[in-house]
Amino acid sequence: MVRPSVILLFVIGMGMSSSVLARSRWQSPDCDSCRTVVEQFYKGWEVTIAGLAANGTYEDQVGKAPKIVYNQHIEDFLQGFCDSQWMKGYSDYIGDGCKRIMKEHHRPIVGKFLHEEERLGTTGRRTTRPQRIQAICKDLVKVCPQYPSAKNQVTSRKDRCQACRGVVSDALYILRRSKLGALQPTGLRKKRMELYEMLDNMCPEMYFRHSDEPEVYDDVCQEMWEDEDTILGELTRRASDSETTGRLCSESFSYCSADAGKDKEDL
Repeated sequence: MVRPSVILLFVIGMGMSSSVLARSRWQSPDCDSCRTVVEQFYKGWEVTIAGLAANGTYEDQVGKAPKIVYNQHIEDFLQGFCDSQWMKGYSDYIGDGCKRIMKEHHRPIVGKFLHEEERLGTTGRRTTRPQRIQAICKDLVKVCPQYPSAKNQVTSRKDRCQACRGVVSDALYILRRSKLGALQPTGLRKKRMELYEMLDNMCPEMYFRHSDEPEVYDDVCQEMWEDEDTILGELTRRASDSETTGRLCSESFSYCSADAGKDKEDL
């Protein structure tokens, strides 16, 4: 499998081609961009509507869309989102993708937040975020046709192998979209502390990325993160996604058999 850093350099220099599309589409640069846009939009949106609630122009309603008055604060948030604090620190291809996505789809994206039930303060518990990411990136923007992969779902609380694979996939995604994502092993090892800090909040964010038994993902993630040196060591090797997943889930943590630990898209 082509390394994420090679894909990134190719996309920047040549634009997306069939060789990039040959990768699992839920790992494509456009899909990474869309997922990041929705994840970060949530964070900025919560801050924005907290201000609206304070001045009486927003009211949460259980089971239905919130009462909200569209005003200049919302418009300013939308217009400046891709250059805002919420989109800082990512690789250039994420920022470029944000501008393209918001230019073409910002009205229906905002509609998902204005006209559907909202749940705020959902850290550490189930949320509608995974479904909304799917609705926007798979169904609306159509850049993640295989996200989430039906082959990689956790179907029970005992399915810790699939959960491990999901945790590693999330770690690779977080690395891939960051400014560290283009670094080769030597350079990445020098940025080990930055990598640690970037991944430090990954486990509670399992609830934002997985709707299929997120508690299992979180539990497995916490267990794995107790051995942070092993996780960071594998990520800095910059092997293929499949090899990294296999080494961590089958060899280092023994959640999976040798074949089950591999990325099923590669089997």
